Amino acid sequence: MRGGSVFRVLLLSLLLSSAALAETAGVDPTLPPRALMPSALLDETTSGPLVLQAILRSANGSRAVIAGQSLRVGERYADARVLAIHAHSVLIERQGQRVLLRLAEPVLQPSR
Repeated sequence: MRGGSVFRVLLLSLLLSSAALAETAGVDPTLPPRALMPSALLDETTSGPLVLQAILRSANGSRAVIAGQSLRVGERYADARVLAIHAHSVLIERQGQRVLLRLAEPVLQPSR
């Protein structure tokens, strides 16, 4: 009987720990805590930070992908307006503040 109660305690602790992990599954561990992030970087629609995901260049001009939205200079995502698109960053204006969103550096650098 004692073995069965130990098994139940282990199973319960496993379930509780997996529930705690599920709550933070979509959180990027490299980002600073929300309380320390400037409000101009926070995205009210997803309750997370604005993240520059990609910069697309074509003959028709450049586009920035922010939170899955493809934007040109002058276009808006939520209350952020794209001011400029550079090679590795995008300048936005939000709540009267100008913020530079940068692409993450690649982990592996190509050899030359």
